[in-house]
Amino acid sequence: MSSKFNPAFPPQIAQDNFGRVLAPLPGMSKLEYFSLTLLPYFMELSLQIDFDPIKKSIEMAETLITELDKIKPNESDTSIIKQ
Repeated sequence: MSSKFNPAFPPQIAQDNFGRVLAPLPGMSKLEYFSLTLLPYFMELSLQIDFDPIKKSIEMAETLITELDKIKPNESDTSIIKQ
């Protein structure tokens, strides 16, 4: 199973200055994060070669995530407390 919709930055439990425990909600998915990171490169390249930089950045992000999943397939187990 692809992890492209897993959070790019999984939440960590933290404590504020009043001692309250909080766990911030994750923002972007891995697909969104990698696509946005690759987009400037493909926008620059699209000035020289005619293609859609948005579609290309999403396609390459999916390829990157697929390759990363092959290296670390058990990343979906993100539970903090292991029993």
